[in-house]
Amino acid sequence: MRKTLLSLLSASAMIFVIKGEIYENTVFPSLPVAVLETNNSLCKRQSETYIQNLENFTMWAHEMWDATAKSAAGVLRGSIFQMGHFEECLTAKAPFLTKYCLALMTANVPSPKVHTDPISLYHDPYEHVSERLYPYKDKSQQPRNIIQVGWCIPASCTPEDSEKFLNSYINDIDLPLLQNNVTYNAHISEITCHTKLENSQFFAADYCFCILTILLGLLVIVSTLCDFNASEEKDEKPAKKSSLYSYLMAFSARKNFNELTKIDESNSALRLLYGIRTLCIFCIILDHRFGTFTSAALLNFDYVETQYRAPLAPFLFHGDLFVDTFFVLGGLLVCYGLLNQFDKRKVNPAFIILMRYIRLTPVYAFVIFYYATLFNYTGSGPLWKLVAGQDSQDCKDHWWINLLYLSNYIKADHVCMAHSWYLPCDFHYFIIAIFVCLLIKKDKKFGLGTLLLLVIVSTLIPFAITLVYQRPALLHFYPDFLTGPKSHYDFLLTYIKSHTRATPYFIGMFAGYVYYKLQGKSTHVCRVRSHFLMLLSLLLILTCIIGGAVFYDPYHKYNALESSVYAALHRPAFAIGTVGIIYVSSYGHATFINRFLCWSPWIPLSKLVYGAYLIHMQFQLRAASKFMNPTQFSYFDVICLSMGDTVLSFLTATGLYLLVEAPFRKIFRQLLMPNRVSPPETKQESRENVSNGVTDSRL
Repeated sequence: MRKTLLSLLSASAMIFVIKGEIYENTVFPSLPVAVLETNNSLCKRQSETYIQNLENFTMWAHEMWDATAKSAAGVLRGSIFQMGHFEECLTAKAPFLTKYCLALMTANVPSPKVHTDPISLYHDPYEHVSERLYPYKDKSQQPRNIIQVGWCIPASCTPEDSEKFLNSYINDIDLPLLQNNVTYNAHISEITCHTKLENSQFFAADYCFCILTILLGLLVIVSTLCDFNASEEKDEKPAKKSSLYSYLMAFSARKNFNELTKIDESNSALRLLYGIRTLCIFCIILDHRFGTFTSAALLNFDYVETQYRAPLAPFLFHGDLFVDTFFVLGGLLVCYGLLNQFDKRKVNPAFIILMRYIRLTPVYAFVIFYYATLFNYTGSGPLWKLVAGQDSQDCKDHWWINLLYLSNYIKADHVCMAHSWYLPCDFHYFIIAIFVCLLIKKDKKFGLGTLLLLVIVSTLIPFAITLVYQRPALLHFYPDFLTGPKSHYDFLLTYIKSHTRATPYFIGMFAGYVYYKLQGKSTHVCRVRSHFLMLLSLLLILTCIIGGAVFYDPYHKYNALESSVYAALHRPAFAIGTVGIIYVSSYGHATFINRFLCWSPWIPLSKLVYGAYLIHMQFQLRAASKFMNPTQFSYFDVICLSMGDTVLSFLTATGLYLLVEAPFRKIFRQLLMPNRVSPPETKQESRENVSNGVTDSRL
């Protein structure tokens, strides 16, 4: 049987006969045809049927073999996925159910005798190939000693059966690298195996989501038709409307769409925040597209490795700073809005928190519901269950933690939607901000002193954690993070925790207090001071970004104190620079910037940012999970794909706004504040919608 097996392999793999012995001249061994030695009688019988039909050149058998990846290609360039043909395997017309599995093979390479520079990307073309396979401790490089290979086998063969036989098989082949003490082992897990019958039926939760979406759509249609009909009858004496009718009108697409373009005229200095918020989400979508694209199957990961060391690398790999811009805007708008609110009337803090919760949660819950149900049916591929499927399962299991806004502390390694860590942070800061603003109103010096203390403490926390745990200065977007962000140590320790990301928010609150004091005043910053503040702000921002290049340099020796100082100071410095640009653009000589950021199209886009933020990752995860074969990385492709992500995200966000976000905001306002009548399409309505984005700061 072994001779038959190898004769079948020799047609496509690099196998040679030397002095009567069979050798396979590849870095990694090729896969066997099927699982031939197993205690699983059904698996063994179907595998033998497969072999016999393959020898007889039966079409279905050759489809299975054709779908199996043969010898590894591109491994030395960092291409670790050898996928074969996923769909051909699952659709082969075999007399039994077929299964596609990604088998993980690891080459255990001994330490090289001649130690070359383990960090260098250059390798002597005449050195032994095992030098390149050895897994050096440079996390910026993709390990070359592992590959994942597509294997088409009978579905009756369990992952345990397949793994046991594969380990026996690969250690029975005479490979030249065995003479260099290189050994191999294989692993196959259920999550990397697929059959045609998977995701072929809906469950109760899936039907519930479909029914809910249809009902909401019908409500929007009926409400909009009623609204148009009412507008045509405006000359007639208006009849008294019931509460039920007002709830129905909350779903009117005409009214809600018109509100997207409304402008808050209460403080024109804040209008530029529309543009800043929108541009920031564009950058975040681009960064997330880069991350998901490089985490998938690439042919040229060696090119990505060179980009980690490029001079402009921090502008892409330190894009997490754009999230701090949202924290700055959140703190600014919350402080400004709450102080104005407290001037008008006394408000129960618990009621404010409740209003905040019900404004953020309906659309958030709807997107989580989608992730937990239909999202898993939107595609398939070798990596689907591992990436998209796992995220969908996390939403099924831990949706309630997200809705409690505790997902960055509880089960954070299985958080529903990895990018949703921002929301619990923002919610926690909002609660703190309420009490700080109350202190400011009661005793200005004490309140501002408390806020300053919060800035200092929140700056010292990342310093202490980085120093005590001897961690890097920033989260590196290296392969180990890109392929498993939820389980990454630094992601869980410092990146997503509320107590490590708070400084920009509190600095934003100081800015909000300044805007609160300046409202209604004729404030103007002279040209010289404007230019000085703008240059200083840009210098701070560029220093924070470019400074990250030092910590992406693998030759830079780790220094715990240096890393701790950067970890503590780069976010507050970036926040101060952001506030400086906002201030100069509002009150100084920055006419072009102000006009650009106040451009009217930013207004509706800004109000859709929250929905775009929630939904954009599903397009990117889906694309990364559907890769049937490795693809080539290029910046042009990533930029084009991110532009598509942006368009799709904002179109979907528009649907979410009309279907869920705007209607439920109005309904809850009517339920909780029935006596506070605010006529539609007025300045008040407009003001309440100013911050209808990620920060969503107004009550």
